[in-house]
Amino acid sequence: MDNEPWQLRAQTAGLGQKTLARLLGRPVNTISRQIRGLHGEVPQHLVAVIVMWKRLSEAERKAWIHDTEREMRRERRKRLETNQR
Repeated sequence: MDNEPWQLRAQTAGLGQKTLARLLGRPVNTISRQIRGLHGEVPQHLVAVIVMWKRLSEAERKAWIHDTEREMRRERRKRLETNQR
């Protein structure tokens, strides 16, 4: 498995591009290009997420997605409040 492309490794771990996009706050098409290494090496943050995903239970995965999305909502609210001042 160590010699497999990262896209296949993510799929094998049950991690799709849509979920990667949700976790990383990036468009799916950006994740698609990055995970295939179209612009050079696969970025380290993608590799780290794939490696970590494989180690987590299903419940931990769901909690990670939930927590990440909650934090992103908080950041957006903060940014909106700051821009309204």
